[in-house]
Amino acid sequence: MSTQTPQTSVAPDGAARRTRPVKLQMAELVIKTANYDRMCAWYEHLLGHGPFFTRLPDPDQPPRPAGMPERAVDVRLAFFEIHDNGHPHHQTLGIFGIDSLAGVQRSGSGLHHFQFGVDGLKELITQYDHMMAAGSVPHRVANHGQATSFYFTDPDGNIIEFSCSNFPTWEKEAAFMASPAFAGNPSGLELDHADFARRYHSGEPRESLLSLEPKGSA
Repeated sequence: MSTQTPQTSVAPDGAARRTRPVKLQMAELVIKTANYDRMCAWYEHLLGHGPFFTRLPDPDQPPRPAGMPERAVDVRLAFFEIHDNGHPHHQTLGIFGIDSLAGVQRSGSGLHHFQFGVDGLKELITQYDHMMAAGSVPHRVANHGQATSFYFTDPDGNIIEFSCSNFPTWEKEAAFMASPAFAGNPSGLELDHADFARRYHSGEPRESLLSLEPKGSA
């Protein structure tokens, strides 16, 4: 695992100071949308439960200050629990409903995708089956070498990745990522989602499923 490295920075008074970042955990990811109801329904299916908190903005509240990004008090709001790592380390997904975004084109810099990690290949296929049951079809599946991933898009077109490690330990996964094979092709092997799921459900051995050698559909 990585360690925090002291960094040298220059303070406003011109003095150089060495500082060290604290240990961080990803705690909250918030998506803004004009499709609040559809997005909430989609993520409710994805997670298997509804939000633990919802709120509508008070029409009588003062307007937000000019130039300030939308705050929770300004929007239709839903918070979903993703994972509880023990207080205070919880993982939360937020949906901000902002009607003024309707018709706005998504382009330029910003979030490319985000990932939900699962425990293993069994859970990855179970989540795939769960998403397919609601009509969500992955637009991409890949064995990246160190991990296998299924990629979906939500109703707004955000890319959501479900991924499991291909290795039993972080040390083995990190060793593969330091190898020439990963450096030469970090994207790995593209897979057909239906064929891969069929092979899994038919009982094909894990070693064969996770091989980086291309296989044709049987």
